[in-house]
Amino acid sequence: MKKFIIPFFLFTIIILSSLYGMIVAVDPYDKLGINLFGFETKAVASSRENKFYMLERATEKYEAFILGSSTAHRYVTTDLELLTGFRTFNYAVQHTTPEDYQAIINHINSKFTPKLIILQLAFVDLDKNYATDKRLYTSPLKNYLNNQVQKNTYVDNDIFSNQLLTLDALRDTFRVIGVNLFGEARHVYEEHGNYRFEKPVTGKIDVVQFSHQNWQLDNSRVNLLKKLQREANTKGYKLLVISAPLAPAHLARINNDDHMSKALKVYLDTAQDIFPDFYDFTSQGMEKYNTTEYFRNSTHPSKKLSKIILEQIFNNQTE
Repeated sequence: MKKFIIPFFLFTIIILSSLYGMIVAVDPYDKLGINLFGFETKAVASSRENKFYMLERATEKYEAFILGSSTAHRYVTTDLELLTGFRTFNYAVQHTTPEDYQAIINHINSKFTPKLIILQLAFVDLDKNYATDKRLYTSPLKNYLNNQVQKNTYVDNDIFSNQLLTLDALRDTFRVIGVNLFGEARHVYEEHGNYRFEKPVTGKIDVVQFSHQNWQLDNSRVNLLKKLQREANTKGYKLLVISAPLAPAHLARINNDDHMSKALKVYLDTAQDIFPDFYDFTSQGMEKYNTTEYFRNSTHPSKKLSKIILEQIFNNQTE
């Protein structure tokens, strides 16, 4: 029996060590800054992982930050820098709710002294039926959800990181290898959190993400947004809030539904009451931008429209 157990035990250790060594060498979540094989992309990592670690390793002294869901991805940091003079980081991530904004702002405040935070708020953000993305609770940002930044339970800069010691990490390692060897490698996020280059969209604007007919105001999220504004007042930075633009066809569908049109008004009135610096680009002003030059689909503005929005806000402020 010993002759079997000892070789089996040694063989198991070698296999497990080799697999973990491969995970570390690939570093699928870009936690350790290792890229032994020179891969072009860590394509499987989520936006919360990507941007968290981009900011953790940043040497820039960022003063302005852009937050929001994927609808805020296409704000180019240099556009805001030209308007404000503040070095800017885009911290927009997919499928956000106010819980994400709390965690992200806490993370920012733990490392920087911001002068300006721009939050692009969406209609769905205050919908009680719109679940917070579970990826928030599996990312390092989960530790920044409370008022005080908690001790991070992730061993972020350790080779024996908790998240790397999982079957998911092994799966994602093989995904990274597959994408780089056999797929089309792409960088989702570029320097300063900017979104990758995209080919222009042509044709008609597609109406997408229209599934919140049972919209209901979430008072806990309202209170959370009030808390974010109070914190901005206390810490002395400007919290500027933009209501995410919607293409005219999308807005028309909302206005044609009695419940949703009333819900939209509740959302806008609530945001207006909370934030002194609030700009509504949802319910007005988008008619002249009703082409794919300005909207990639009905809820995602292009970089061109995102720049126009910033210019409208800051040119008005400086008049």
